[in-house]
Amino acid sequence: MTPRRRLGSRWVPTGPRAWLWVPLSIYLLTRIVTVIVVSIQQRDQIALPFPNAIIRIPFPQAEAPGYFDAMTNWDGQWYQLIATSGYPHELPRAWDGSVDMSPWAFYPVFPLSTRALMAVTGQSFDVVGTTWAAIVGAVAMVLLFRFVDSAVGRWEACVTVVATSTYVAAPILQASYTESFALLILVICLSLLRDRRYGWLVVALVAMALTRNIVFVMAPVIATHGIVAYRDRVLRPFPRRQQLAVAGTAVLAFLLTWLWPVIVGLSTGIPDAYNQTMAAWRIEALELKLGIWWDFLYLNYGIAGQVLGPLVVIAFTWFMLSRHSWRWGPEIWGWAGAYPAYILLVTTSGPSRMRYALLAWPFALIIAQVLDLPWWRRWRWWLLGLIAVAGMVQQAWYTQNVILITHLDGVVYYP
Repeated sequence: MTPRRRLGSRWVPTGPRAWLWVPLSIYLLTRIVTVIVVSIQQRDQIALPFPNAIIRIPFPQAEAPGYFDAMTNWDGQWYQLIATSGYPHELPRAWDGSVDMSPWAFYPVFPLSTRALMAVTGQSFDVVGTTWAAIVGAVAMVLLFRFVDSAVGRWEACVTVVATSTYVAAPILQASYTESFALLILVICLSLLRDRRYGWLVVALVAMALTRNIVFVMAPVIATHGIVAYRDRVLRPFPRRQQLAVAGTAVLAFLLTWLWPVIVGLSTGIPDAYNQTMAAWRIEALELKLGIWWDFLYLNYGIAGQVLGPLVVIAFTWFMLSRHSWRWGPEIWGWAGAYPAYILLVTTSGPSRMRYALLAWPFALIIAQVLDLPWWRRWRWWLLGLIAVAGMVQQAWYTQNVILITHLDGVVYYP
């Protein structure tokens, strides 16, 4: 039986390999449940002809296509196009001469690594892409557990992995999407930053810049790390060389935002090719979206939403400025503040916001603190289990209403 240690009335798993088996067990169990749920729900997916007037798909699908094809819906088909055909040399044009949707809107780390594995295994994209994403997600969970365990504590690490694995949009970790890669690279970046391995951090930031357009969010995180390191330089030396490295890395994280757009421009011969491509999706890259969220609150929840929304932001800001969050360390604290700000200011209020929020895993640390309060600490594992079950129920709703495509009339996503 695996040994456990008791801290007052708090039980936490211990042992020489707890950092491995705890996150893997949680992740694998929840992923198996998702496989079962999607395998049942995919029977409701309709045939997807090419072309159709509702959604753009490069590859048609049959009715009830099976688990692997179902988990390659939506953006997964664009990643499949990149893996099988690469990026086009010229920007595709629509019938009116404007720039059309194209693979250039999608970052290369996931599809090109999948393409390499397809060449090695001889398997199709839907099988390799979903499997590869799930494996990367498993590695991400192990490293996330180790990082939070060392930075905050074992109980907090357990809650973070449980909450992340059972989050409503967590099925995307085993779909042909980039979320598992983004999570893995994010944890690597934060770990390297905490360990002051700034040279390797530069490499990880470049990988992040070619995976998802979130690398500039690391700039304030690195700055926060530098400020705290400078403040505590008497307790732990922070020499001039490291100070310059932190400053340079923060600036680089911001500049790397334009790495992929520059590559797209050089590859197509059109300097503004990336922005034109994103405009085909009616997305203005890095444009402030706060007004969209304000309208979203009113349209869905009325005046009450416009009152409660800002109150939630104010309450979270108060919590982040209180001593309750400082114990997380500057790296987690910085990401916990910067990434939600990015979601509010830069992303839209569409269904994708749920999977974007997967990277806001520091919110799980708030859950850990609440469950560890003295008056219900005795039942904290049971309460965490209830939260996990509720999350898995929500995941079934998510796969049915967001991942699967059950009709092509009216609003394709849930209302």
